[in-house]
Amino acid sequence: MNFLKIFGALILLQCTLWIGSHLYFSNNKSEVLLVVDTSFSMKPNFPSVKTWIENYETSARYKNISIGTDKASLGKLEDLPSKDVIFRTSFGKLNEANLKRLYSNVSADHKILLSDGSLEPGGWNSVAF
Repeated sequence: MNFLKIFGALILLQCTLWIGSHLYFSNNKSEVLLVVDTSFSMKPNFPSVKTWIENYETSARYKNISIGTDKASLGKLEDLPSKDVIFRTSFGKLNEANLKRLYSNVSADHKILLSDGSLEPGGWNSVAF
């Protein structure tokens, strides 16, 4: 009988911790900024970039994801009508000046740049395709 009481107490403790963690992380989501390099050289990689974004979105349970390109900010990822909006245009070349101009004021816990790996700006996590 003692074993059942201890087992029940441990299950109750685990459920309480799980619910508490879920409520905390639901109310304190981390901010993520995803920026996609839409330069002409990246055009063949757009399908794999789109797949990466979809996989990241499904695994990012407690995160608010903002999306943009090296040319413009697009807003929240969940508010986009389609992921194809990200890849509408492909021109020019990625440069650090555009990233600073567009995203220096954005306060995000994580900034991720999806590009060909030719540019690694400070403060950004770069994913090369």
